[in-house]
Amino acid sequence: MSINNEVRLIGNVVKEPDIYHSEKGSFGKLRIACNTKMGEKEDTLFIDLKLFGYAYKDLEYHSVEKGDKIVAYGRLSIEEYIDKNEIKRREPVVYANSLIKVAKKNKESSSF
Repeated sequence: MSINNEVRLIGNVVKEPDIYHSEKGSFGKLRIACNTKMGEKEDTLFIDLKLFGYAYKDLEYHSVEKGDKIVAYGRLSIEEYIDKNEIKRREPVVYANSLIKVAKKNKESSSF
């Protein structure tokens, strides 16, 4: 099996996870902040994660909350939507396959 689109993100959860339940099953959404540094310049990317199946179970199992540091593995996608000003927007989204909590909020338990 060949994997053409796989990402690993390490970041901090910036707001409480959104949990949804439907007839097809449960799923969650997270927004994380990922810091990047290139030379002297530092930048923060805010990435939305969508969690289904095992990734959703990881979200529940680890009791992920705002401020926690996580590692997420998944597939990168670009979603299009129309904003409130009727402007077409494109935004990166990661469909997570798995999720690991590496530190509780404000406490480092790993060197990530």
